[in-house]
Amino acid sequence: MNSHHDDRFDAALRARHQASLDRLSPRASAQLAQRRNAALRGETVRSGNGFRYAAAGFAALGALAIGLQFGMPTAPTSTATVAGSVAASTTTAATMLDEDPEFYAWLASPDAQLVAME
Repeated sequence: MNSHHDDRFDAALRARHQASLDRLSPRASAQLAQRRNAALRGETVRSGNGFRYAAAGFAALGALAIGLQFGMPTAPTSTATVAGSVAASTTTAATMLDEDPEFYAWLASPDAQLVAME
């Protein structure tokens, strides 16, 4: 490449940089100077997001604990009761759907599609 071309490019780039620095507000310039000096000293910038993450994690754990508390059914006392309740619940669910053909007719209607889109 031509070194004269590189010199013109560098000069134009430096002129643009100086023009942008001239338009920079004094407050932003001071912040940039402070951050540059801190970086040269080897200091790291503390973001202060640790407390926010801790609070969000605690809230999520609390919501999970409450959800598990209300979502867990009580345990039956014997296996015979479990077998009987499973058989009764499947029989009840199957007979309820078999006895209600209007439900299937409603599923085929346009109203069901509108409700599903909401």
